[in-house]
Formats: sequence, C-alpha cells, structure tokens
Amino acid sequence: MLPPSPPDDALCNTYAQTIIEKRRKYQSDVNRQLGCMEESQRLLVERMSISDSVLTRENSLDFHPKNSNWSHFEGFTPALSLSPSKHTLEDLRRLTSVSEEEDGEDFLWSEPPTAARDRHVYEYTDKALQNQMQQSSIDVIRDFNSKIMPSRLIMVRHGQSEGNVDEALYSKIPDNAMRLTKLGWEMARMAGKALKEQLPKGETIHFVVSPYTRTVETFHGIASAWCDPQEFKHITNRNKRLKAWYSRLMESGLTWHEDPRIREQDFGNYQDPNIIKKAKSERYKFGTFYYRFPHGESASDVFDRVSTFLDSLWRSFESGRAQNYVLVTHGISIRVFLARYFRYSIDQFNLLANPQNCEMVILAHDGRGRLHLDGRCELELRQRAAKNNADEKEESDDVDEKNGTVIVGYKKYERLRTVPPQHVRPRKVRMCHDDDEAS
Repeated sequence: MLPPSPPDDALCNTYAQTIIEKRRKYQSDVNRQLGCMEESQRLLVERMSISDSVLTRENSLDFHPKNSNWSHFEGFTPALSLSPSKHTLEDLRRLTSVSEEEDGEDFLWSEPPTAARDRHVYEYTDKALQNQMQQSSIDVIRDFNSKIMPSRLIMVRHGQSEGNVDEALYSKIPDNAMRLTKLGWEMARMAGKALKEQLPKGETIHFVVSPYTRTVETFHGIASAWCDPQEFKHITNRNKRLKAWYSRLMESGLTWHEDPRIREQDFGNYQDPNIIKKAKSERYKFGTFYYRFPHGESASDVFDRVSTFLDSLWRSFESGRAQNYVLVTHGISIRVFLARYFRYSIDQFNLLANPQNCEMVILAHDGRGRLHLDGRCELELRQRAAKNNADEKEESDDVDEKNGTVIVGYKKYERLRTVPPQHVRPRKVRMCHDDDEAS
C-alpha cells in the first residue's frame, strides 16, 4: 500500500492560520489578566500555590507530582507570595498558561487521552484534525459527566458505637456487630436533621450503607428525619413494621442499598485490646497507609476495594438513580475515598485525621462534571460534667455518654482535619546515592 499523499499546501496554511489566531487570542487573555493583578491576586495565589510546579515544593512532604490538593488540608498556607520581586511576570505567565486539560489534576470519571501541546504548527492536516477530535472528545465527556453527576455526594461516619466507648468489647463482640450507644443514636438523628435541611426540597436521595450494625443503625437514625419509625409502633409484628417504615421512606424519595466494599478496615476477628493499642501506636512509625494489623487489613487494602466501589458508583450516577448520594460508612473508608477520588499522595493521606462520629464530608458538583470539596460538618458536643483530660483522648475524639454529653449542633469547616505533628512520618527519598540530606 502506498503512503498517503501530503495534504494540499493551501489547506495546511488555512489550518495553521486558525491555530495561530487561537494562540494569539489565548495569550492576549492571559496578558490582560496579568495586567489586573490586584483584582485577581487571590485567585492567582491559589493557582500558584496548588500548581504542579517545583516552585511550590518547599517541604519534604510536597514533592509528589500530584500535589495540587494541599488547600484541602487544615493548616495549609500558600507557599508563594505575589511579590514582583520574588516572582516575575514570566513565572506568572508560565503558571497560568497551563489549561485545565493539561495540568493533569482534573479527575474525569472517563479520562480521554489528552493531546499534548505542540509549540510548532502541525505539518499535516490529519494531525490538526486529530487534535481537534481529541479536544472534542474531552468536551463531550465533560458535558456527559455534568449531566449525570449528582448535586452532592456526602460521606457520613457512623455515630458513637459501643466499641468507641469500651474497646475491650472487641474481644468478645465481632466488630461488624457493634451497636450504637444512646448518644450514637442522638448523633444519627441530628445528622438526619442537618442533611434534610441542606438538601433542596423535593430532590431525591440515595444512601449507600456499610453492612456493619453501627452503620445501618446510623442510617436508620438519619432516615428518621424524613419519617420517624415510632409512627408505626402500633404494628406489633416487627418485620411488617419495618416494611411499612421502609415503604414510607421510599415514598419520601429515599432509596438505599448496602455495599460491603465501604465496610470498616479489618482489624482481625476477636481483637485483643492490648495488641490493637500497640498496633495503633506502631502504625504511625511504620506508615499509616501501609501498616497491616495482625490478621487484618492495611489502609492500602481498603484503597483497593474502594477503588472498585467507585466504578460501581459511577454506573449508579449514569443510571440517574438520585440527585443526591450519601455514604454511611467508616472513618477509614471516607479518608480512602477522598484519597482515591482527589488522587492524594500517600503523604497527604497520612496527614488526614479520622473523622469524628457522624462527621459529614461534603462533595458538591461544580457544574462541569466534577465534584469538589465543599467542606466538612462536625458535631459540637458539650459536657454536662467535667471534661476528660485532653491527653487521654483518642485520635477520633469519641466521647463517652457516661459523662453526660450534650449535642449542640453542627459546625462547618472549610478544610479537612489533620493529625498532630508527632504522628507525621515524612518519607526520606534520595535523589541520588550521595544525597545525604534525605537521611
């Protein structure tokens, strides 16, 4: 077969002129924005501080290529200032000239191949057309995602469980069978009220629930905001009473299903409290993401199964099942989900603190087919009696109902909570054999 003949020169010139004009217009827009630095200073600082650029990597945790989500974390401050003496206009032009499709940080559920920018005008017509087709496919996928993406995806950790109050119970009660405490039920009901207030009236909502007892009970507490099961207490048969309540919930626009892939991290069968306590202390030294509990799982194992759950969740979005989704799950599953969806580095994952009981992490649709972090809502608790010594509090800060805890309400925070500095173990990776600074 003979090679295809080169395209007509006049046709090539036409495409070349079109590409040149587009680039001139783009550069003109960038220059105009740079001329209004005072008005767009905040946006430029944010863009520069989270850009995948070596200029932002000023600490040992921040050298990973996918480091554009540091603004999600509590205590984050932009590493760069906008002082002209420190960063020239050329620096700004270089950082702001990267399009959204090229920076590699925008998560698409169906990621198409992105055409790399070519500094030279295409020599052949078919290459120019190929580039246009690839860009067109990106636009089509973005448009498709924007139509099927839910308005909100909210992740809720379960309410206070019996195991949160007394860890010795894990030695005789399976982790999956731990029930909520009285305070845990109050937390779940408060979460339901807060959720119902957040969601626009009339919008449908679908719950995906971990099959563990405490998460299903948390779902029941949340669902009581739409319909209180006490309304059916006159039905003596429990199965019929449950069926009647579920039917009323479905009439209210609620649907749900269980998914074991968002269950708790496996710590072994019946757990020895002393062994688990020692293991939790060791995991910070070993690395939170990789540490595997004896006869149990590591966070990386949870990451693998949550990754497959994301695939199923996408298909659920595609089916148009509901306008809002709520995951009733566990702290580790929430952290892993965030790391998987936003592509946090392992160092970033290790910084995440475990969510509090019934804490909600909110992801909202940005209108362009993506979910963005819209903050977290944490329950405020007040003690009737004297507070415990702060040094005795666990990482998850669960509160024992025996202390007379009162739920004040939810308070919203813009960023994710991080672990104390003493629990952070920076990776030490050498650039070469003689790189002693990494040791």
